[in-house]
Amino acid sequence: VRLIPYELANDMEKTKRLISGIQKDQKIAVFIGPEGGFEDSEIQLALEAGIEPVTLGKRILRTETAGMTILSWMMYQLEE
Repeated sequence: VRLIPYELANDMEKTKRLISGIQKDQKIAVFIGPEGGFEDSEIQLALEAGIEPVTLGKRILRTETAGMTILSWMMYQLEE
């Protein structure tokens, strides 16, 4: 599973579906962007590599909090 939180992604249902579909034995890669976000060309390269853009909600998060946010979602989903 390869995810890239992206401030212009807007399909929360897709994000929920991708995260809820993660199995405990799967490897997960999350690409967190720099302050100011990813360049359009970087997102295009990610798409070409099969990396799924996801939204973290309506807020634009700082680099420091974006990683913790998606990690928290995954821990909630995967831990028993």
